[in-house]
Amino acid sequence: AILEARQSGAGQVLDVAMVDGAATLMAPYFGMVAAGTWRDRREDNLLDGAAHFYGTYATADGGHVAVGAMERKFYAELCDHLGVDVPQDDDRPATWATHRAELAARFAERTRDEWERILDSPGCCATPVLSLNEAPRHPHAAARRAFIEVDGVTQPAPAPRFSRSRPAAPSGPALPGDHTGVLLREMGLDTKAIAELVDSGVVAQSKRGR
Repeated sequence: AILEARQSGAGQVLDVAMVDGAATLMAPYFGMVAAGTWRDRREDNLLDGAAHFYGTYATADGGHVAVGAMERKFYAELCDHLGVDVPQDDDRPATWATHRAELAARFAERTRDEWERILDSPGCCATPVLSLNEAPRHPHAAARRAFIEVDGVTQPAPAPRFSRSRPAAPSGPALPGDHTGVLLREMGLDTKAIAELVDSGVVAQSKRGR
């Protein structure tokens, strides 16, 4: 809108709705349904849990491993590290359920950490599913400083990152009463008047905002 306004000299209202954005994200799937390459049923397609080479598997300790070995060479490497001989059959959806059961049985034989060590190869396209507590401590996340701590709370660091412009570290959310004194002073009240209002319970002022 800004770029267009520079050309036309006229402004315009920008109508942005979440439902429109969600619909736009679904555009490829509507196209695949029309082409006959996507079935409008849950867990019956390539990316929604049907394909054995693209999904998650439970491990012996109750953990999970995510697999995304869609290309044949990557799937072959995955099977080699798993020690199984399960066809990919990426063009035969009817066989996927049987193959998924075979892989599920294999993953259930070891713990998540054991599989992480065994499948530690970029070509396997497999990774452990981490909990919210584990994710910030993962070596990759730690090396990239992908998480920061704000007021004692761990949260994702600002992204994306720029080579020159560094965004300021985010601050914690305002608590009720944080800005009472500031606002009342802007309205012309002095310190004594504000204190009287707080003492009488007319207004509240947080300790952090004093």
